[in-house]
Amino acid sequence: MSISIVKQYSIFLINEPGTLKNFTELFVREKIDIIAMAQDVRYDAAVVRLAIQDDKGISHLLTKAGFTSVKTDAICLDIPNRVGILRDVGAVMASHGINITTFYGTSDKAGMTRWIIVVNDITQALNALESSGLFDD
Repeated sequence: MSISIVKQYSIFLINEPGTLKNFTELFVREKIDIIAMAQDVRYDAAVVRLAIQDDKGISHLLTKAGFTSVKTDAICLDIPNRVGILRDVGAVMASHGINITTFYGTSDKAGMTRWIIVVNDITQALNALESSGLFDD
């Protein structure tokens, strides 16, 4: 089980064939590992949210490449998968008055999940998660 702070970038892209491939080539060239990614498409535009472990000057790289982006701190939860885990995380946040603004993630065949969560108060959210007992073995 791991709880950490990662950097999330929200990048605005044109919704047309090849855009995502061209965009992600920037990360390949710079040898930057994307640990999570989600895309939301609306008509002719898309918002891509990606998370990375280290900042590595990504904002500058994106701007130099012509992309508009917004950087946000996010919580990365790497935890064992089980039925109800998202409900339980949501309950912890709600009981502390913390608003979740963005979340995305997945699980793997080995039984682990990775969730990226953006909240209105990251310090309070980390404290709430760490003291919740949800992740005690």
